[in-house]
Amino acid sequence: MGFSEDAVNAARRTIYPQLHYLFRGTFGGYAVTHTTADEYVLTARCSEAKIEAFLAARGFSRNPISAVKVRMDGNTAEGSWVWRPSPLASFQLHVVIHDLEEVEGVDVYAHWERSWIRHPYKHYLARDYDAERGVALARRWLVDDDGETLRGEDWDIRYEVDDSFSRRASEFFSLSYYRLKELSGSVRSRLPFVDGGDRNFIIDREDARVAVSPRITDRF
Repeated sequence: MGFSEDAVNAARRTIYPQLHYLFRGTFGGYAVTHTTADEYVLTARCSEAKIEAFLAARGFSRNPISAVKVRMDGNTAEGSWVWRPSPLASFQLHVVIHDLEEVEGVDVYAHWERSWIRHPYKHYLARDYDAERGVALARRWLVDDDGETLRGEDWDIRYEVDDSFSRRASEFFSLSYYRLKELSGSVRSRLPFVDGGDRNFIIDREDARVAVSPRITDRF
């Protein structure tokens, strides 16, 4: 990632959580949301800079206005990219990159959704959001026929699809953990001389994906 792109991501991580609280307090909106487990496409064994160069070569463009994405484990997305058949297409393929913390590699996530250019309101409300289709399209367009590398012999990016139980169950257990913390905070707030604190970790939105509070991560 170049300096300008890195600066944009840093600014988004700083500003968006504050916008999130403003939006929540005024009209119930959001600027921070989470990357769901069912959006997982693959794990690429390369640097963030290389996967982003690869996406650009495949026709994706950076999506700086996208809400900051946070996984339930607190890992904050490093990049947001979109592909559209044309600039004014009604739908877009949204790809989100999460950098791995202990080993070199990135987790790639995707979903199919309304384009924010053509349908900003429907996009914001996650109308016609489709994780399954997004994952299928991303794998079809990004994965080579050899089943081991991403498309393009010049890139030599190896990948794997981690369908282990621990990955599939991680979001369920993380969500359960935050729900329990909220319940505990609710109980504590009813006890005399005990401060329950702000217990808003998960935000349920009607007819859309669950949103998250910036409190879910300490990276902001």
